[in-house]
Amino acid sequence: MNYLRWIIENTIGIRAGMVLRIVVGLVQTFLGLLLIWLCKQFIDVTALTGTANEIKTMIIVLVAVVLGDLVLKQYYYYLGVVTKTKQTNKLRLRIFNRLMRQRLYYKRPIHSGELVSRLENDIDQVAETVTSLIPDAVVTGIKLLGAFLMMRFMDKTLAWILLILTPLFIVLGRLISVRLRDMTHQIRQQETKIQTTIQESLENNAVLRALESSGLLTRQVNTMQNSLHQKVNKRTKFTVATNSVLAAGFGLGYLFAFVWGGIKLRHGIISLGVMTSFLQLTGQIQHPILELLKLIPKLFHTTASIDRLVELEDLETEQENKLINQPLSAPCGIKFNNITFRYADGDRVIFKNFNYNIKPSQRIAIIGETGAGKTTIFRLLLALANPSEGKIFIYNNQKEEPITQNSRCNMVFVPQGNTLLSGTIRDNLLLANPDANDEMLREVLLTAKADFVFTLPDKLDTLLGERGAGLSEGQAQRIAIARGLLRPGTILLLDEISSALDEETEHQLFANIFSKYPDKTILLITHRKKIASLCDEILNV
Repeated sequence: MNYLRWIIENTIGIRAGMVLRIVVGLVQTFLGLLLIWLCKQFIDVTALTGTANEIKTMIIVLVAVVLGDLVLKQYYYYLGVVTKTKQTNKLRLRIFNRLMRQRLYYKRPIHSGELVSRLENDIDQVAETVTSLIPDAVVTGIKLLGAFLMMRFMDKTLAWILLILTPLFIVLGRLISVRLRDMTHQIRQQETKIQTTIQESLENNAVLRALESSGLLTRQVNTMQNSLHQKVNKRTKFTVATNSVLAAGFGLGYLFAFVWGGIKLRHGIISLGVMTSFLQLTGQIQHPILELLKLIPKLFHTTASIDRLVELEDLETEQENKLINQPLSAPCGIKFNNITFRYADGDRVIFKNFNYNIKPSQRIAIIGETGAGKTTIFRLLLALANPSEGKIFIYNNQKEEPITQNSRCNMVFVPQGNTLLSGTIRDNLLLANPDANDEMLREVLLTAKADFVFTLPDKLDTLLGERGAGLSEGQAQRIAIARGLLRPGTILLLDEISSALDEETEHQLFANIFSKYPDKTILLITHRKKIASLCDEILNV
């Protein structure tokens, strides 16, 4: 029932398309049954006693019905593709938006490879089922009922014999679907492992080559692929075997209808047209049963995908920001009042009753051992993580506000290393301020010592690959710095931003930042004493 409720809720926005598809399917069903009746009339009446004009007219009508059925069949398919695409986009956008708003650092995250698998494979499976299951089930049910009623009109006994076989096939299909669901679940888990390994290996290609581990990873992927092949092969053999049983059953049913009709034709009980209709209607009854059997395993496969998507939908997210962000005017300070914090999946307390006051316009160097909590301070200030006890405030000479997601507009965060996305340099910079003009872009690039951009053939419109491919590590880092500086916040959070720069460039970079933003409060994480000595105060954590 929960799955049905979820499916119904997720048809909002596509129900009109689904209803239209059902109507088209029902008209197509009517034309199919009409064709059977017309064929019977043509054989029993028109071909034997009709005039040349009547025969000609009947042929035209038959051709028109066949062409109409063909057109409707393609339109039915077209509506399915359009509706599925719309549903896929809707589901992917909603879940992607939720993932981008999920609370961070409060429990062990799902691997990015697993997330990509769910956003692609599971959403595709669910969209296919949601947009086709209901129309196909309705149309198939009506098609089966219509064929049965027409068959019953011609021969009650044969109609009931064929229909009685239906529950047997449904039970068999149910048993098959349960087995297929388990096999499919194992296959998807194996596919996810392969995708995750490949993704991580490609992201760390250079490191793995340096470790001479490329061969090891290749062998691991090969082993996993062999395991996947065995699982797929096992499912395929099972599917072939069960399909053979079903096909044999339906073949015998068709043969029974053929023999039954032939005997009655021999004794003059039915006409040749009725005999032909028997065979056609047998197919009309068997085909819907086969379609229903296909829907059953598809439904069970989909329940597994729905479970995986619901897990993402249930991720705890930040409260939706309904307020207009109004940054405090510079200069601003920060107060840490009795802050206690530990990560949800961590085994130690990072901060215990931590107190510190950063005065407006101060330049604070944060130093400490790896894992001491330097980056955690930035996460707390950005409200990406929340203290379990205590409060953090941002203030100026007019007001004081607690740190929440609404206070991010005050923060300019520049993370460590290369964080560029694929696209142009301009695209990357505008992520921080979509309304920035070329003069503003030029200004931050000069401040970040990234003026080399203007020597590139396409300058700001230079196209970058994944993670800034095409640039050196130092160049990519400086563009990332410029992107951060483009934000109009009053507090700069600089996390090891010069790790890929030479000493001279590093010194000039900080000189530019300090002189360009005298009223901004600057917190920088560094391991270099020379840079720390440029600051007003050093915070040891």
